[in-house]
Amino acid sequence: MQAQTHARSGLTALNDTLPLTRRWFGCSTLAFFLYTVFCVALATAAYLRPLPTFDRLFYAGAVASLRYSDPATLFSIARAEFDAQPSPFHFESVAGEPYFTDVYKNPDHFAQQLQLSRVKLGYVASGYVLWRAGLPILVGLRLISAFSLFAVGLAVLAWTHDAVLSPLLLLTPPVLNMGRMVTADPLSTAMIFLALFSLASTGRVRLSLCLLAVSMVVRADNVVLVLFLLAWMIWRKHLRLSAGFLCAALAVATYAVVDRIAGIYGWRVLMQHSFVKPEVDPISHPVLITFAGYLHALAGLRAIPYTFMTVWILVTAAVWKRLRRSSISYDLLPLTGVYIVVRLLIFPNFDDRVFVWAYLLAGVALIQSAQSPILRTQEKAHSNDS
Repeated sequence: MQAQTHARSGLTALNDTLPLTRRWFGCSTLAFFLYTVFCVALATAAYLRPLPTFDRLFYAGAVASLRYSDPATLFSIARAEFDAQPSPFHFESVAGEPYFTDVYKNPDHFAQQLQLSRVKLGYVASGYVLWRAGLPILVGLRLISAFSLFAVGLAVLAWTHDAVLSPLLLLTPPVLNMGRMVTADPLSTAMIFLALFSLASTGRVRLSLCLLAVSMVVRADNVVLVLFLLAWMIWRKHLRLSAGFLCAALAVATYAVVDRIAGIYGWRVLMQHSFVKPEVDPISHPVLITFAGYLHALAGLRAIPYTFMTVWILVTAAVWKRLRRSSISYDLLPLTGVYIVVRLLIFPNFDDRVFVWAYLLAGVALIQSAQSPILRTQEKAHSNDS
């Protein structure tokens, strides 16, 4: 027992003498420099090659709505931003669809769509700060996505300590595309992934909770994930029961406040608008989804086998079998699977961008499982030496 204590003390002392990059990222200073240059280049390329999405028009209007309320003013600002920030790709034509044609020309109907974007309050507020600092709205929003990709890249290296496999994870299409989107999901992904990293690598529960709280302000519907994680923290005794219930109450309250500020439509109106027929005036003439409409939305999930989710399910299943029970990923991967099923039942819209943090978690576990035979050999050799 004393020998083990001395060994741990020796390892701690040795760790303190290592360079900062070796302690935090598990690589040499040169390797860290090259990896950082790679992440900067990747984020820059993502910024310069944004995805051609019509949502950019609504997010520009949502940012402007934090300062103005007149529909004509919001419409004018959003149109000017949208036309001044063309995509380097040919824009996917939606001009023939009545809904897009209407909201692209009618200021009143356009203003009624903004609640869908304004509910991502943290993201919209961040864009507003950059706008007031002098950046065009869509330039600021693209920078947020690119920076989120960069931050995730550093977190992946800090979690895996593998400067060779980490870049390959960042180059997978769902992860790479998060830096190219003008939407709240890249920032939300970064907050969730950093929260899981803080919990898994450093055991900093308070920091993890703060990051999860920020993720809910960025995307209010993250409350479902936060409640799942709080239940797991209580079960694993990372949180006392009373503290867990208090955090859960605060999470629900945060969700309610964000929805209240955004003025989001009710769940049934949102479902009708998203899955059955997009409404040009969902505030003045709300239409509620029927049970048949909900079943129709669920039927749309049959497309999942043709997405990247299928590959990541295979990766997760293969990796989970090799994980040690003491690994935090051994619990988090099944928990993530249950959460995804519940979320799809609540809002049956499958989109890779919403689940990128889950792909990252599976990727990190895959890299760690590839390292585990080496680590076990090192641990055994160290045990024999002791």
